[in-house]
Amino acid sequence: MERYLIIGHITRPHGVHGEVKVRPETDFPDRFTELARILLVRAGEGAEPPAALEPVRSAAVESVRRQGELILLKLGGIDDLTAARGLQGLAVAVPWAERVPLPAGTYYVAQLVGLSVRTIAGEVLGRIAEVVRTPANDVYRVSGQGGDLLIPATREVVRDIDLEVGEVVVDLPAGLRAEEGPHAD
Repeated sequence: MERYLIIGHITRPHGVHGEVKVRPETDFPDRFTELARILLVRAGEGAEPPAALEPVRSAAVESVRRQGELILLKLGGIDDLTAARGLQGLAVAVPWAERVPLPAGTYYVAQLVGLSVRTIAGEVLGRIAEVVRTPANDVYRVSGQGGDLLIPATREVVRDIDLEVGEVVVDLPAGLRAEEGPHAD
């Protein structure tokens, strides 16, 4: 099965000639102007592993323009409001091989979700279930036997990410776990 990368979500139709509004889910929204074809996939709001995406169809990109933070996309074969409504809720994806190369030490969310997380002392905390984007920094929601733990994705906390091993090593700050909080007995 081929891997894909979500780069946006279709929110709703725009006008009556088949354009759709796309909320970019990429740090590179200008890449939409360079696309000749996209894949439409059924995918939820979050970071699905790339292999979990099921393509609905491929579509030629006829035009792209910006509207504030959104992208207005016109796709081949989508020529009226009814057809555009049929795309609402689908994700826009590209083949994994066409992703924009990232600088060393940066990763796609899809590469992180599912990685095992352990402390520098060797304690396994669980797996990254979600990457929450915040204005200050990303936060990893790690699900494990003890429940969920929110870990700030900062250089001080995340000490190593090894994609080949499938592991993230963290140095948890004091008080991060609920049982270590200020009111713990």
